[in-house]
Amino acid sequence: MLPTSYSSLSRFYADDERRHRSPEIDLGLRWRGAGATYRAAWVRETGEVYLFEHVRPGGAGGTVHVLGRRFDAAGLLAAFRGWHDVCGEPDSLGWLLERCTYSTPLAA
Repeated sequence: MLPTSYSSLSRFYADDERRHRSPEIDLGLRWRGAGATYRAAWVRETGEVYLFEHVRPGGAGGTVHVLGRRFDAAGLLAAFRGWHDVCGEPDSLGWLLERCTYSTPLAA
């Protein structure tokens, strides 16, 4: 499930100032879903994992989806262990989304 979406990367960053100053950890450049590919990254300051949908022929894409769970660094490493071996494979997006479901959210 992709609970929060933004029409562009710039709108995603503009919605929360912490995103501008926070380092990110890349989680893969080519997650493959049904008809689309995504880049995934973790924003340390907010604990968010987001997907950036690559622009497709015809102009669709460019959307940012913030996944529903928040991670600390240790939780991120545990949840996404092995992502290098999966990213780029057919239907790899499902693997990534499943890892977000089984993580423990950070305390607010």
